[in-house]
Amino acid sequence: MASKKWYRLDNAAKVFPSVSNRKRSNVFRLAFEMKELVDPLLLQKAVDITINRFPMLDVRLRKGFFWYYFENNEADPILSKETPHLCQAFEDYRETNGFLFRLSYFEKRIALEVFHSLSDGAGGLELLKSIVFTYLQLRDVHFSSSKGVLTENDEIIMEEAQDSFYTHSNLHLKKGPKDDRALKFKTPLYDDDWVGIIIGTAKVDQIKKLAEKYSCTITELLGAIVLYSASKNIHLFETKKRDFKLLIPVNLRRFFSSKSLRNFSLFVLTSMKLDDKKTFEDIVSIVKSDLKEELQKEKLQARFTATVKIEQNMLMRLAPRFIKELALKIGYHWMGDIINTFSLSNLGGVTLPDEMQEYVEKIVFCNGASVSFPLNLGVISYQNTITIAFTSNMIAKSIQRDFFRFLTKEGVEVMIEHNDLEV
Repeated sequence: MASKKWYRLDNAAKVFPSVSNRKRSNVFRLAFEMKELVDPLLLQKAVDITINRFPMLDVRLRKGFFWYYFENNEADPILSKETPHLCQAFEDYRETNGFLFRLSYFEKRIALEVFHSLSDGAGGLELLKSIVFTYLQLRDVHFSSSKGVLTENDEIIMEEAQDSFYTHSNLHLKKGPKDDRALKFKTPLYDDDWVGIIIGTAKVDQIKKLAEKYSCTITELLGAIVLYSASKNIHLFETKKRDFKLLIPVNLRRFFSSKSLRNFSLFVLTSMKLDDKKTFEDIVSIVKSDLKEELQKEKLQARFTATVKIEQNMLMRLAPRFIKELALKIGYHWMGDIINTFSLSNLGGVTLPDEMQEYVEKIVFCNGASVSFPLNLGVISYQNTITIAFTSNMIAKSIQRDFFRFLTKEGVEVMIEHNDLEV
C-alpha cells in the first residue's frame, strides 16, 4: 500500500491548531449570491470534481510528534445545507470528512468556510471560484474563457503548495520594536457563541468617490470610519488609556512573487486614542500616515522573517509538539490577542469570466468573531458592488450603526441585511 502524501503547515498556519477553540474559531467565510436557486446535487458533483485540482487543500490535519501536518484526504468533501451558525470552530472533523473547509448552500447562496490553518482569504477565494465555475459548467453554461479561475484543465504547479513566508524570508532583517497592548472591548456577548452578521451593500463608484473626497484609498476610508465610529462609542471599551488598534491583513502576493494557495498574508496596524476631539479628517490623516509607514516591502518582510526565525530555532525544532503548543499559545497571546482591538480585512475586487457574471449577483466575505476580537469587518468588491460585512458576538450594535450612518450622510446608498438575534 502506497504511503499517503503529506505537507508541512506553512509558517502562519502552524499557530492555528494550537490556539483555536469554540470561542476562537479562526474561520473565515466567503459566499457567492447566485441569481438562481442552487441545485445541491450538481453542487456536490462540482466540489467532487474541483477538489482534485487543489491537492494542497485536499487534506486532513494530523498530529505528529514534533508538529501538526497535513495528509492527503482520500474521502469526499461533504456539501451541507447552511445553518444559522456562521464561522463555527472545526471541532468534530467527522462532520466534514476530515476537510478543513465547509461547503454549504441555502436557496441562491453558495458559501465556503475555511479554517485559517488551511489557507487565507485569497486561497479560499480561488477554491470557491473554481467550485462555482465547475457548478455552472454542469448546468450547461458554456464558457468562452476561464480567465481568472483555476480549473481542472489548468496545470497544477508546485508553487501553489509553497510556504512563501519561508521562500521570501530574509534572515538578515530585524523586526521592529514590540507592539504595545491595545484597548479592548468590555461589553456583553451573545450566549452559545452566536456570530451576528450585518452586511451593508453599496456601489463601488460611490465609495470610490467618497475616498477621493478625503484623498485616501477605500481601505483607508473604511478604516477611518471604523475609528470614527468607535470614538463615538467609548462606553463599549475598558477604561484603560490604551490605543484602539485596527489590524488590517495584507495580501503579501501584492509585494512578493507568489502563486501559493496557502497562507501568505500579514497584518499591519493603525492606531489612536479614542476621543471626541478628532475630526474625521484628522482620523483619515492618522490612518494614511500609519499605513504609509507599515506598507513597506522590507518592513513587511522583516515582520514575517521574525516568525520564520522562531520556527527555525534549534530548540523549537527539537521540542515535542505539546511543548510547541504551549509556546505558541503564549506567543499568540502576547503577539496577537493583546496588541489588537479590531480587524478590517479587504479582499479587494474579484474578476470573473463574463459568463459567470451572468449568474453571480454579489460576493460576501467575513471573518469569525471571538472573545479576543468580538467585532470584525470583512470587505470584498465584485463588479460595481461592494459588500461590507460586520461579524460580531457582541450584543451592542452601535458601532455598526454609526459606521453605516456615516456612509449614508456622505451620500452613499447602503442596503442592510442582518441575522441578528433579538435580545
